[in-house]
Amino acid sequence: MTSIFSIILTVLTILKHESSKLELEIQSARDVNNKLLHDLSFLKSEWAFLASPKNIEKLSNTHLDYQNASLISLEDFLEIRNKLKSLK
Repeated sequence: MTSIFSIILTVLTILKHESSKLELEIQSARDVNNKLLHDLSFLKSEWAFLASPKNIEKLSNTHLDYQNASLISLEDFLEIRNKLKSLK
């Protein structure tokens, strides 16, 4: 009877140790998940700033040498299209 009782206590001790190790691993995984969620929200806010139209306009004015283009009228476009069709 004593030996069965000691075996049961030993098994319970081992199970408790294993369950505490699993709890530590779960907590570690939760900590990593929370850090990743925090990093994701930070990156989303950074992207929102970088992709904002105001910031893109500022960067393009600073780094790109572009000139405004004028649009052609519909009549001119149709005339060009008809000329191209007649060349084919």
